[in-house]
Amino acid sequence: MKRETQNLLLVLIGAAVLWIALDGAYLRYVKPSLYPFLLISGIGFMMLGLVAIVRDIRRGTATEDESHEHGSGRSHWLLLIPAAALLLIAPPALGASAAVTSSPVQVVPRDSAPAAPKQWPFPPLPAEAAPNLPVVDLVNRALLDSNHSLDGREVTISGFVIHPKDLEQQHPATTETDLARVVITCCVADARYVLVHLAGMPEPIEDDAWLQVRGVVQTDSAQHDPDQAPTLAVTDYQRIPAPDRPYERGR
Repeated sequence: MKRETQNLLLVLIGAAVLWIALDGAYLRYVKPSLYPFLLISGIGFMMLGLVAIVRDIRRGTATEDESHEHGSGRSHWLLLIPAAALLLIAPPALGASAAVTSSPVQVVPRDSAPAAPKQWPFPPLPAEAAPNLPVVDLVNRALLDSNHSLDGREVTISGFVIHPKDLEQQHPATTETDLARVVITCCVADARYVLVHLAGMPEPIEDDAWLQVRGVVQTDSAQHDPDQAPTLAVTDYQRIPAPDRPYERGR
């Protein structure tokens, strides 16, 4: 690869990383705590590329012999396309369409002979009516809380709508709906989906629509579900815009 291509690639990569960090698009790919590292790496890449470009200008361009020795390097310029594209087109956050290539969160390991997961006491829920809970916390409480803190309590969760593909194909207008969140530990490379079944939805909702839902978790519904997803009996819901931080944190 010619030096000009190398240097320009460094600048473009640094600019792309810096751009998605400053406009908040980085939250579609990594957890929020990595923000300062993205800033540092973006500035570092840009500085390395710019310093190399200035140094080459001062020293003069490559000799004709060097150019012939390494070839025209036209194919190397194709490496600039992905970095340049990231400056113009930022891929969206993971949603319902990507669920077919991922797998749900497994809060407990699966054995060849499934057994009841070991439970332990969770902290009590906040005292206010219908407290807001992360979806992954609701699933963990429904499956693992020996105190049964969800029993009889109305809670509020938010997420995007996702339908089981086989059910959606057979019954396009079905009101049976799951509410999902994507859970990441570090970045989208380790992303998993966590689901809550919604019971009592009065109308069909399209995939990827974001909802805030109030309801009561049906007792032991997670233990009886093959995917360990609890069922929430819906008492109220409303559409909401997609949040700036679309992912929940896992362990």
